[in-house]
Amino acid sequence: MSKNPAGKNLALLAYGSAILIYLPLLFFIGAFGVAIILNQNKGNKFASFHIRQMFGIGAMTIIASIFTNRVENIWVGLTVLSLMVLLALLGFTSAYRNQQDELPFIGKYFQQWFTFIK
Repeated sequence: MSKNPAGKNLALLAYGSAILIYLPLLFFIGAFGVAIILNQNKGNKFASFHIRQMFGIGAMTIIASIFTNRVENIWVGLTVLSLMVLLALLGFTSAYRNQQDELPFIGKYFQQWFTFIK
């Protein structure tokens, strides 16, 4: 066997981190898919409301991360993504408290735009 080249561990670490970047996206898609499938035949209005809110937050986060990567100031990206995390926490809190509170400013639009989620 040949000797490992210098820097092999760093190269493997770089590839590993690149793979880990996609895990949150895969988790979001998986969780969304499970939520849709579990609510598909039941038509639970409470679940549908929160699935639409979650889908809107996820879509906004993906779009925001694409655009904030093009901005040179890192604080803009951190601020936008922090707002997305805050919205997700607000939605989670609302669902946990058995309430259907729309997210501030955008929740009503999510309910209008994503009516295909029933």
